[in-house]
Amino acid sequence: MTGDTDSTTDGETPLELLALPASTLDRVSQPAVRDAVQYFTAALITVPGARTPTAYATARDAAPDLPVLHPQRGHGADRVHHYRYSSDAGVHGAPDTAPPPETIDILAVQSGDVLPRLQTQLSSGERQTGSEAATYLFVPQLSVEWDTTTLSTTLPQAEQLAAITATLSEPVTVLAGGQPAEYYHKWSLSYNHSSVQVPISGLGASEEHGLKFAQYTCTPQGTVAAEAVDADQFGLKALNGVAESTAKRLRRQGCQTTGDVQNLAISTLTDLSGIGQTTAEKIHAHADVIDSGEPIVLTNKTPVKTRDDRPPLCLDIETDGLSPTIIWQFGVYDPATDTHQAFIEKQHPNDPKPVLEAFITWFLANHQDRTVLTWNGYNFDYPQITQFLEQHLPEYVEAWNDIWTYDLYKWAVRDGNALLPGRTNKLDHVARALGYDPAGTGLTGAQTAAAYQEFMRNPDSPAAEPDWERHKAYCEDDCRALWHVYQAITNATRRDMTDSGTGGATGQQAGLTDF
Repeated sequence: MTGDTDSTTDGETPLELLALPASTLDRVSQPAVRDAVQYFTAALITVPGARTPTAYATARDAAPDLPVLHPQRGHGADRVHHYRYSSDAGVHGAPDTAPPPETIDILAVQSGDVLPRLQTQLSSGERQTGSEAATYLFVPQLSVEWDTTTLSTTLPQAEQLAAITATLSEPVTVLAGGQPAEYYHKWSLSYNHSSVQVPISGLGASEEHGLKFAQYTCTPQGTVAAEAVDADQFGLKALNGVAESTAKRLRRQGCQTTGDVQNLAISTLTDLSGIGQTTAEKIHAHADVIDSGEPIVLTNKTPVKTRDDRPPLCLDIETDGLSPTIIWQFGVYDPATDTHQAFIEKQHPNDPKPVLEAFITWFLANHQDRTVLTWNGYNFDYPQITQFLEQHLPEYVEAWNDIWTYDLYKWAVRDGNALLPGRTNKLDHVARALGYDPAGTGLTGAQTAAAYQEFMRNPDSPAAEPDWERHKAYCEDDCRALWHVYQAITNATRRDMTDSGTGGATGQQAGLTDF
């Protein structure tokens, strides 16, 4: 177990890639696609799934200034699309010359049939990639095959994918267009009598998991963090209280975007069939929040109380799953000193006591008079800490229970004290919608849990040991994001329950009711 302060990322800039699956583009409105492109901050767009020129045209129209990868639309099956990315130059087409070693490469093929040709190009040097940063291989319709009889999975083109990975000296990550956005798995594939690790990340072209858009943070180390959002969170249906039937009524009124709704008077909304005063005020207020990117606070209640003038400590924990056997990382960010303290269990992954004791003794000795803040902590962080203390260190339970603990998610969302501009109420969505610049660690909560599970199974294997600095940076990023959201909420203008702020298109006062 170690306790570390002031963890930071290494300054590397990841590639932000936006997946707009063809099956989703064919079934949502063009304003919703434009809304998604504006909401996410991508440098490159992919259109995974089946070949559809209409889907490509939709993406191209929504993002005229970004490169759009849809190699399926071509008729030549042997073409390889090759782009390069650097923080200085952005994404650009790859020339024949060798790139700088730190350049991220993006290779896209029309289908798996092109992979043998690509492997030949790479092994011969005809096509060159940066040797010190990851290469991402986009296979638009690649999907893992599931045998219901043997309950086993098969990866199509496994031999070719292993050959390409073994050919290149840098990390290679495969972007599988046919897998859902939540899919991420490291396949162990055989090649030349040895084993090759090939990470596969899904790009969301799987209708059984719903229509989604997803942004991917692709790091130079080859790690990928997916951020998927349901497609109905964009366009008019992003507004609270607006389902498809209400969206149709709004379109008949001439509204295509949330900004159009913002410019309507409340009285115009209530004139539409099925929209009452309360619903109209809710829709209008949410349009205001989404369009401005600023929260609305609906109460004079304070989200957090402190014993002195010092701000709350922001807490986040990492576990080995939703029903954890260990809290293996505690992260605490102190805004008063702009420092982060991390407690990580690196030596005893199957013993939850050492890291727990290190955290609680440090906290009680140094910060027993401080207020603690979490995001959804009443549903997870606080009960887990209490449960583990009761099991392993019961002598500290009473002292921990005396700490002033608050949950900003409960105050803002569950208790209805604020309207937030995130398309979901997940911390990373809310923070980014409020202008937070994430660290870009290329990790998700599920990936941190999976990485530690693997470490627990093989604690003596160097291959199973997580990248501790990257996982520490991920936890710190959540703590800092929480502080950013807290500041945005506490600095937001309090609004009376009968004033949404804009007055509507005709200048009539627009009401605001409970969210």
